[in-house]
Amino acid sequence: MASIVWFRKCLRLHDNESLVRACKLGDGVVPIFILDPHFVDTKRIGVNQFSFFLQGLTDLDQQLRKLGSQLVVLRGKPEKVFEGIFKGKHPFKAKTLLFEHDTTPYAVKRDETIEKLAKRHGIAVETFSGHTLINIKEVSGSKGFKCPTTNGMVEKMLQKVKIREPLPVPRLPKFKVKGYAMFTLKELGYKEQPKHFAKGGEREGLRNLKAVCGNKKYVRRFNKTKTSCTTGHKAGRVSTTGMSPYLSSGFVSIRTVYHAVKRVLASGSHTRAPESLLGQLYFREMFYMLAATTKNFDSAKNRYCLDVPWDKKAAFQNAWATGKTGYPFIDALMRQLKETGWIHHLGRHALACFLTRGDLWQHWTFGRDVFGKLLIDADGSLNNGNWQALAGVAPWSSQWFRIYSPVPDDKSALNVGMDGAWLKTFVPEVKNMPAKYMYCPWTAPKDVQEKAKCVIGKDYPAPIVDHAKARDANLNKFKKALSSRGSKRKAEDKSTKKSKAQGSKRKVEGKAPRATSLLKKLRMA
Repeated sequence: MASIVWFRKCLRLHDNESLVRACKLGDGVVPIFILDPHFVDTKRIGVNQFSFFLQGLTDLDQQLRKLGSQLVVLRGKPEKVFEGIFKGKHPFKAKTLLFEHDTTPYAVKRDETIEKLAKRHGIAVETFSGHTLINIKEVSGSKGFKCPTTNGMVEKMLQKVKIREPLPVPRLPKFKVKGYAMFTLKELGYKEQPKHFAKGGEREGLRNLKAVCGNKKYVRRFNKTKTSCTTGHKAGRVSTTGMSPYLSSGFVSIRTVYHAVKRVLASGSHTRAPESLLGQLYFREMFYMLAATTKNFDSAKNRYCLDVPWDKKAAFQNAWATGKTGYPFIDALMRQLKETGWIHHLGRHALACFLTRGDLWQHWTFGRDVFGKLLIDADGSLNNGNWQALAGVAPWSSQWFRIYSPVPDDKSALNVGMDGAWLKTFVPEVKNMPAKYMYCPWTAPKDVQEKAKCVIGKDYPAPIVDHAKARDANLNKFKKALSSRGSKRKAEDKSTKKSKAQGSKRKVEGKAPRATSLLKKLRMA
């Protein structure tokens, strides 16, 4: 009889509470990973993302083998896999099942099913919080809980709790079994080769964190709004920490990052949240809490989201997704994302604004799904929260009328390098253009276009929309959406007052904020 440690997002040995607990139980430890068909979809998950994840699994298995153990890789729906384990169809017997709990809708239902199954077979189940700083299940169930919608609210919440130090790697009992080999990208149906912007795995993530925190000046002065949007086209060349993919897959513990950063900040003066490194962790925490406690957080039907009548134009969506909008800056970002699986956060802002309220007026969920497939740091909670923010439809959005120009200059808040080095990497069509036309090649005289071998409409597409006209039209559309919601709220208030006057006990749920309130509250995360 043994303790089964089910690895899901906690793909590491350090600060793994399930693993530590299993070792203390003294019944033997069987580390397993289940390749769930729910997550095996080449149309929904890109090769770069899955390759990064697979590298992390391989790294975990290699570390376990060095310690005299191994990762048992199983395939199939978790409930069917565990049915087989609990019935003794494998060369290891289960006494206890341990895992780090998840808060996504699919995971919650899956885990409830597994726990009921284990109970029927007399298997004990122990779960632990580890993917966030706060135990969301515990905190959200407490009396008076109010989900934070600002960075400051998260900071105050964290000041009231003690974030424990990360746990060390435990001494693992020996375990060896034949078979249960790791899967391959080819087995999953991926035909293209991944482009490795970053190497996956716990050891690589910890090395990266050590390098980041080794530069104390960088950590203390970090201001995310000042980082460069156009670095990162080669591995290792990023102006941010590069830790997000290691956190999203659980290769590195969020507590490990939090305490490492706190120790550096304690050594001198530093920037403050939300722009600081801690501020970035607070945003992550906020979106996890919102996703876990908000019904339909992944759609426009959630109680925070402004219902906007977005268009649905396949031509616009396809041009944006393939990097063929005719705006070199936008196209370079999309091509970089597809090739490497990563783009700077300001680039993500620019792409999201351009697709939604800025230029194309397309639904934010389309862009979210593209990001969810291509980003190696794809994370459902953050992806949904950030896309709502950048589409301007959530209380944590910035001013809805703040629109990024797809033709940045040296004064742009997007911090774009004007030398063109980054741009030429991903949009080689404009590489011979004079610098002043590189981000707006359609404005170049015809003879200049011909000399640069970048004739608009032939060698490179013309802009898909006129930015100035699209921006003004979209601002008017957004105003109408706000006004409509304000009118709806007034009608709801009037109906509520009437009901109360009649002594009705009917409850009005999910009240929409007034339009005037939204104008103040829609702030960008």
